Amino acid sequence: MAEMITWLCLDLETCDAPQDAIESAIKAWKPPGNVKDPDKIETRRQEAAERIREKAALLDASPIICIAIITDQESRMVLNGMDAQHHPIDGWNVIPCGDEAGLLQILRDWLNTMTGPDTTIVGHNHRGFDIPKVRQAYIRHELKLPEILRPRMDDDLKVRTVDTMRLVQSFSMENRDERYISLDTVATVLSIHRPKQVISGADVPGLYRQRQYQAICTYCAIDCTTTARAYMLMSGQAPDLK
Repeated sequence: MAEMITWLCLDLETCDAPQDAIESAIKAWKPPGNVKDPDKIETRRQEAAERIREKAALLDASPIICIAIITDQESRMVLNGMDAQHHPIDGWNVIPCGDEAGLLQILRDWLNTMTGPDTTIVGHNHRGFDIPKVRQAYIRHELKLPEILRPRMDDDLKVRTVDTMRLVQSFSMENRDERYISLDTVATVLSIHRPKQVISGADVPGLYRQRQYQAICTYCAIDCTTTARAYMLMSGQAPDLK
């Protein structure tokens, strides 16, 4: 029987939602109640439509295309839900899953085998994005959730979690009151070296359309590495701490 992991760090990437989901979100937009002028309402509507299209990768219907995981056992895995090809990354086990449904099934099998009630999930803004995003994807595909992600009436997360976006507020006077703290900022606060990157998360949908799957997998792995390092530093588990 596999040894249960104490913690895992998870990061995911998404691409734009299908066009019908984008149009549905635009159609569902409602103007603020205090705006009555028709011209102003139309202007607000157009602005909202532009924002929705720009952030289409954040809609519920946007597919999860890549997940990177690092564990306390020093294993590193990337689940590639973009195609069935192998896109190698040094030091990582890159698993081609074919599509989102395949990715979710492989992730579920792994989580059900390797995690238990005492496993902690680490991430950056994962309470607000990654965990609900993964849960919603299972429902879209009519798949059972991994046991560790099943909601409970007394705790809608169930699993123990650590969010580096919140934890870093205990390590920074400058950022302690910020609502959103980027992973780059966390790296700066904790003096974590980040490889020089020419892309950001906002570039992922465009890279996906260009079939730049290797770049997406690598970017996801880098972010996961940074998040795991931040957690290990802040929790006192980094082996190089004196």
